[in-house]
Amino acid sequence: MNSLTIRPTREHPSRLNLRGIVPNRVLEMSVSEIQNLTIDGDLRPERLDNWFEVVDGNRDRLVAEGDLSHCDGVAGDMRDGIFEIHGAVGDQLATGMSGGRLIVHGSAGRFAGSGLRGGYVEIAGDVGEYAAGAGPGKERGMSGGMMLIRGSCGRWLASRMRRGIVMVDGDIDQGCASRMLAGTVVACGRVALPMAAGLSRGTLLLLEPRDEPAVDAERIPGFTLPEPTELSFLPILLRDIAQYLPRPKLAHAFPRVAMRSLGDRADGGYGEILWTEQKQTVGNSAMAHA
Repeated sequence: MNSLTIRPTREHPSRLNLRGIVPNRVLEMSVSEIQNLTIDGDLRPERLDNWFEVVDGNRDRLVAEGDLSHCDGVAGDMRDGIFEIHGAVGDQLATGMSGGRLIVHGSAGRFAGSGLRGGYVEIAGDVGEYAAGAGPGKERGMSGGMMLIRGSCGRWLASRMRRGIVMVDGDIDQGCASRMLAGTVVACGRVALPMAAGLSRGTLLLLEPRDEPAVDAERIPGFTLPEPTELSFLPILLRDIAQYLPRPKLAHAFPRVAMRSLGDRADGGYGEILWTEQKQTVGNSAMAHA
């Protein structure tokens, strides 16, 4: 028997907010009760079955099939269970999510994981601006959990992030880790400068790509010059995240020594940028500000 599934039957002319349509909420509901759930449209509340087909199935996971790029707040307030989405999603993915496992076989819009508090999120495609960063009207971004982005990221990744781990297989646009308060960002691809402006605390770990350096500057404005530093936590972190990252990135033994720059000293920060390799080239760039 297939999993409990929802499918869009037609595209809404504007936006829909699916926050609260999550496994822990529908677990004990009948199909009729799920169909009658209220979702928010731009102008008025809507019944779920006005726009989605609900197909009954095993309640071990909730599955969404089809293009949800016009739907915001997907997996919002999820507490436990498994939610698998076959298609793209809109803005503010996983807002208020505190547990469970969310898998998106597609891309996501802006503010993906901005309000993530716990659980595991995996996005197969690209994400828009402010992923794991502070959402609209919020002072802080992601505050817990783990998010893996298989594609590339727009600007301001992890801006004002508070806690948790974000891992990115692809490239990251400008402004990464700006005003980051704490947490860990692991970058496998290139990271555009400027980065880490106003970094307060936390770690930006740059894993060496196959063909070219992760960044095009050895000297990041506001940070100390990189120095080889022995870090007891580094092999533990790398061992913990190895299963989630591309194998060539961690094909070597887990090192205890990395190149380390501290900052943003211009803003009184105590964060760090780490390189697992030393093949960097010098360049110039201005600081970014979120």
